[in-house]
Amino acid sequence: MKKKKRIAALLLAALLLTGCAAKTSPDSQPSSTATSVPDTTKSTGVGFYFDTVVTVTLYGAPEGLMDEIWAACAQYENLLSKTIATSDVSRINTADGQTVTVDAETWEILRRAKEISSLTGGAFSVTIAPLTAMWDFTDGTNRMPTDEERIAALPLVGDSRIELGENNTVTLPAGMQIDLGGIAKGYIADKVAELVRGRCYGAIISLGGNVYTVGDKPDGSLVSVGIQDPEGPTNTYFTVVYTKDKSVVTSGTYERGFTLDGVRYHHILDPKSGLPSASDLVSATLVMESSMDADALATACIVVGSEEALKLLAAQKVDGLLVTTDGQVLYTEGFPEAYMVSQ
Repeated sequence: MKKKKRIAALLLAALLLTGCAAKTSPDSQPSSTATSVPDTTKSTGVGFYFDTVVTVTLYGAPEGLMDEIWAACAQYENLLSKTIATSDVSRINTADGQTVTVDAETWEILRRAKEISSLTGGAFSVTIAPLTAMWDFTDGTNRMPTDEERIAALPLVGDSRIELGENNTVTLPAGMQIDLGGIAKGYIADKVAELVRGRCYGAIISLGGNVYTVGDKPDGSLVSVGIQDPEGPTNTYFTVVYTKDKSVVTSGTYERGFTLDGVRYHHILDPKSGLPSASDLVSATLVMESSMDADALATACIVVGSEEALKLLAAQKVDGLLVTTDGQVLYTEGFPEAYMVSQ
């Protein structure tokens, strides 16, 4: 292949975790000199939350841990989804400028979202909801706003206008709305990782483009996270990265979109224009301990383009891999050595 292919936003965990350690038979009794063999029994669960297929693989997990994970996912969906009328997000969006008391976790997500919006110069924005509502990238209608509609909505975007008060209160100016789709999955991946950490031998948590690896593989090696080639069949990987106790997050322009009159429109909007980002990046893959931060920063990278994205990642000391529209692959310093070699 003469030209390096671009990687896709859909991170697929390469769950090639074979060679499990032997498990002690329940009928056998270890001798006084025997070394205890850790339980690495594999269990896998699949759910659908946040409009995303959620896959969880656990090794040596206690009974009931998988059920706890799905209960947590349901709890966060009810709290953070903009399509559930009783969620914190919906209550904020329908408050018409009035102050709303929200869950402490919702408040914390908004606090961090405002920080990331500020450090990215507004390239990441949760108040982009009035603009995203004008587009349909998933249901086949190819709906898009007129220039007049789009321009009229631009003044409603600006995360600095979210007021966060004491006792978990939120005030959003009338007409503005929030959408946590660009940060909530990362937050939930972080919380599920916290839930399983120390309670099983190892875990792989996948929420669409967010993959979190916890603990060890049964054979002691790093977990390989495959990154699918957007121009190839499903499960055709551009490369893999190797991680432990970190999240791998990819954002890409090819994940959702439509073509109309010969023009491709993708789902990553520039908050300053309300149009799909026109930067030179098609994908950004970040490796961080915080999946929430990686979620938001990866989106911002797509919006600002490769030159500014590399500056941003260097300033924040974030490891990343970027792919441009002409197929160039760009890395932050030391990325290939740290994450692209099996250890």
